[in-house]
Parts: sequence; C-alpha cells; structure tokens
Amino acid sequence: MEMQNRPQRQMHDVSAMNITCTECGTQIKELPFEPNKRQDGTYGRLYCYDCNKKRRPAFRGGFGR
Repeated sequence: MEMQNRPQRQMHDVSAMNITCTECGTQIKELPFEPNKRQDGTYGRLYCYDCNKKRRPAFRGGFGR
C-alpha cells in the first residue's frame, strides 16, 4: 500500500520563548503550532518531539481494522 504524500508541517521557532518539555525538561526549539500564554502565565503542558511520540498510541495502519 502506497503512502499518500502529505505536505510537510510548518514548524514555528520557539527557541526564544525558553519552553521546556513537561516530561523530560529538554528545551523545545520548534513546535508545529505557535503557543499562546495562558492566564496563569505558562504555555501549558508541552512536550518535545521524542516525549510526544512516546505518548501517542502506535499507528496500526488502516481505518477501523
């Protein structure tokens, strides 16, 4: 089965915001969205690429199989 070509996701440089991963504490330099500060002055729970990948369930292929 051939994978569809998806456009590459636009990444936003957030290195100047000094955001660290909630899970491992690594500085996050890029995100696929531009984070907004919450009322409490934080950006909420954000994860680096590796920790976010671990949190998502593995893709099994197909839909409803």
